[in-house]
Amino acid sequence: MNMTWDLDIMYKGYDDPKYLNDLEKLKNVIASLNKFWEEKMVDDSIQVIEKELQLEENLQALVLELYTYSSLKASCDVNDLKAVEEITKLNIMLQGTVAPAVAFKKYLKTVDLISLKEKSKMIETYMFYLSNLKEEANHMLSDKEEVLESKLRLVGSNAWSDLQSQLTSNLMIKVDGQGVMPLSAVRNLAYSDLKEVRYNAYKAELASYKQIEASVASALNNIKREVNIMMELRGYDNALEKTLKQSNMSKATLDAMIGAIKEELPRLREYFKIKAEALGHKNGLPFYELFAPMGHLTKTYTFDEAKMAVLDVYKSFSEPLYEMGKRAFDNRWIDVLPREGKVGGAFCAGLDNHVESRVLTNFTGSLGDVQTLAHELGHAYHGQVIQENAPLNRAYPMPLAETASILCQTLMAKKMFNDISSDEMKLTIIEQSLEEDTQCIVDILSRFLFEEKVLSTPIEKPLSSDDLCKMMTDAQKESYGDALDYNFGHPYMWICKSHYYSADLNYYNWPYAFGELYGKGLYKEYLKDKKAFVENYDQMLKNTGMMSVEDVTKTMGIDVTKKEFWLEALKSVEEDIEIFKELILKCNK
Repeated sequence: MNMTWDLDIMYKGYDDPKYLNDLEKLKNVIASLNKFWEEKMVDDSIQVIEKELQLEENLQALVLELYTYSSLKASCDVNDLKAVEEITKLNIMLQGTVAPAVAFKKYLKTVDLISLKEKSKMIETYMFYLSNLKEEANHMLSDKEEVLESKLRLVGSNAWSDLQSQLTSNLMIKVDGQGVMPLSAVRNLAYSDLKEVRYNAYKAELASYKQIEASVASALNNIKREVNIMMELRGYDNALEKTLKQSNMSKATLDAMIGAIKEELPRLREYFKIKAEALGHKNGLPFYELFAPMGHLTKTYTFDEAKMAVLDVYKSFSEPLYEMGKRAFDNRWIDVLPREGKVGGAFCAGLDNHVESRVLTNFTGSLGDVQTLAHELGHAYHGQVIQENAPLNRAYPMPLAETASILCQTLMAKKMFNDISSDEMKLTIIEQSLEEDTQCIVDILSRFLFEEKVLSTPIEKPLSSDDLCKMMTDAQKESYGDALDYNFGHPYMWICKSHYYSADLNYYNWPYAFGELYGKGLYKEYLKDKKAFVENYDQMLKNTGMMSVEDVTKTMGIDVTKKEFWLEALKSVEEDIEIFKELILKCNK
């Protein structure tokens, strides 16, 4: 089996005539967009909107193909300078779309979309998309100011974001017994089997931040200052309001989820307390032990075994999911193995123009790798289903982005747990699951509370690194409570989490909690009536690009504005904590 992905379906290289032709087409589409809004040759509202939508469809098809190709090339080889060059070229070209996008949004303020949709099938199809753009128009600046803001961001928040990335990426750290290594490698030592290694890595990591804390604090201050200034200028109450609008989600839903999490915190904290006691800690779990492995999982998987395991689970769910998975394995959608120059982690990228996806993994044969494979191919299935929508109805918001992936991962984890008889191995599986759950729920809450505090700080008050460390510690104490030993806390978590350093992605963290819990809630619904669930499932996925979060979830008979749904989803985590406790007792006899 070929372990690298096939990108030839897109282009055969940067000298491929198709690639060069698409670049030229992109230039022409951008030019056409600008000419259309400069000259306004059409007066009829329906014609104006339909023409704009046609141009946007063409633009999207070209951008996705060109940008995805270079991004995938770069992810396989970070030293591919040509890929980086092409991405930079595309970013510069796309600056030319800002002015027409602004003009179109403002134009939508002058028309009655409801009456127009009765006369145009295309407008009816894109009603949700157009309504969102019209809402955004209420927060637009003047045309010149919008273009200026876009350009100034390159030397403002984008530059500060680059600084944080460079400082953390180039930070080389000496760890006792391990030598000198980059920050990412040091943080990975938190998963070591050896307590001494975990502790030494933790000490070295925290000490290393002293070198960069002042500079990164400046980056965070200035990014969030820019955000608050722009929120005020655009007429938002705060950054959270904008994030919720971008997410197509109501504040009532967020409040219900956060409220349920806070209510369940005492029970969720039991996991950390049990783990602390099992590892010999009496004053709560030290931060360097959060990811300490437990149990003894000897089983490893070849890629063929992983493939069969994933397909077996997919087949038990539905034939369409199975067929998609089979296509992915048979047609080289996956770049499988780690190698020099390849980015770490895993992701799924949709090839919209081909009804396919490409999945990157760094497969080593672990149980987690198999679950990751099931997770990422879940994204691919979401991408396949939503391709049935009109082109501009295929983008879905962050809270719903993990819907299919979390469900697939949950199905995989349950199957693995049930198929293994050894208590030691079961302990490893359940502990890994709880580790991920609590990171996505308890730790995410601390990140939400921290960012809320930072963004509520007056613009004229710069926050020092000491201020930020205190805010982070306070947020962790509110979230983790007495489950952690704060003599060994992590006050610098604000430095290493890149999510805080994007002016466009404020409150980027809570959608992970939504995705994790919504996926678990869906699994509970699946168990109630598997046939009915599968019948409605694909429609729900299609709706993610055309409806609010609340309307999408109603497809499955779920009301996410009610705390009760989230409490029910959290029960599945509590049930796993009880199993974890029982397995700890069995394994320590």
